[in-house]
Amino acid sequence: MRPKVLYPFAPMVLDMVKEVADVKILSRPPISDVTDDEIIKEVSDVEAIVSVPQLPINRRIIEAAPNLKIIAQYARGYDNIDLEAATENKVLVTIALEEGPHAVAEHVIGLMLALSRKFNLATDSVKKGEWKQVEMRGSELLGKTLGVIGLGSIGSRLAKVAQAFDMQVVAYDPYVSREKASDVGAELVDLATLLKQSDYISINATLSEETKGLMNEERFRLMKPGAFLISCARGAIVDEEALYSALVEGRIAGAALDVFFKEPPPNNHPLFKLSNVLFTPHTAGFTMESSIRMVISVNENVVNVLKGKLPKVEKIVNKSLLESF
Repeated sequence: MRPKVLYPFAPMVLDMVKEVADVKILSRPPISDVTDDEIIKEVSDVEAIVSVPQLPINRRIIEAAPNLKIIAQYARGYDNIDLEAATENKVLVTIALEEGPHAVAEHVIGLMLALSRKFNLATDSVKKGEWKQVEMRGSELLGKTLGVIGLGSIGSRLAKVAQAFDMQVVAYDPYVSREKASDVGAELVDLATLLKQSDYISINATLSEETKGLMNEERFRLMKPGAFLISCARGAIVDEEALYSALVEGRIAGAALDVFFKEPPPNNHPLFKLSNVLFTPHTAGFTMESSIRMVISVNENVVNVLKGKLPKVEKIVNKSLLESF
């Protein structure tokens, strides 16, 4: 009997998987509203689940799938997956790395420019028939300091791109050496120093117990009054209430969020009332090119496991399972 693979959406299925397995499609928009029970009905006979960040794969789901071998995440982040439950049940969790850091780095730069040059306010003003040149005067990136929180592949790429704008780059990452930071043109500093020095702060860290709520009331008070915060990592890293307070009290100049604590955010979110905040719907890493690379990566991970092979080690999250395979 051929193995079965559960996908959230049909367009994610490639022929390489169809050649070795039967495919089941979960799709019921919006995917974020799919319940545990709906997923559990589909997983009793599957050997692989392709997951997306909006789809929680919890212990109930994992334990309802006795044949499950792999959860292949269509993203770098995997906080929607119960990693402990997966590891206990000897289920590999893999991520997609082939989207590359370029898309997110470019998105961050775009948001920095939009904030600095007031693109959203200027667009709305011109549409109203106004021509407020003085009010729409912005600021340049030239000579400013960018603080990068998290100097992994995305943060490193961002540091390099920022130098093309003649920006100074400081970085905070307790797991990175000064040599690596220097290689990408960044000065490694502690978090307090980064917050005090930076004109722009970009969060590019993964979500963990260490980073959850990292940007809280205390840390917003360390930022410059004219500084901007850009968050394109995970929503839970930023305390949204503390961010709102910092903005309405004028303690920071503005912010741009690609991610929220709850996605999608409620329509009455307090931050939506503010004119100095920009929003994108978790699309920083989502481009035409990156989508193709990620789909290929996810399908390769599934095929490898179904054929009894290991995916690339760098794509495996729960590496403690490597010995058992």
